[in-house]
Amino acid sequence: MTNPYLNAPIQARMYATTVHKVVWVVAVVASAGLLAPPLFFIAAKKHVVTMVVPAAYAAIIYGSAILGSILGNPKNWMGGVLAITMIVAAVHAAILDADWKPGR
Repeated sequence: MTNPYLNAPIQARMYATTVHKVVWVVAVVASAGLLAPPLFFIAAKKHVVTMVVPAAYAAIIYGSAILGSILGNPKNWMGGVLAITMIVAAVHAAILDADWKPGR
């Protein structure tokens, strides 16, 4: 008879301490979301999220900045996209270790 808790795959913690978590969330907000893709790339390397997550954040953040500079920004859409993405990335970064349990 096997126990699902004993045979569960070991998942690395994303943040070592609460201070580490606060520093990353503040870094994402202070950089206006530009540091979100590297944060989620590290999370993907630790198998906390899939590799699609940093690719999606990079495509949205860097793609909107490049597209805004090429097409122009007549209705200020680029700032709105970056602000919404920054808020989503900060919340996502804050809840990365929400399901982590000691002993796993």
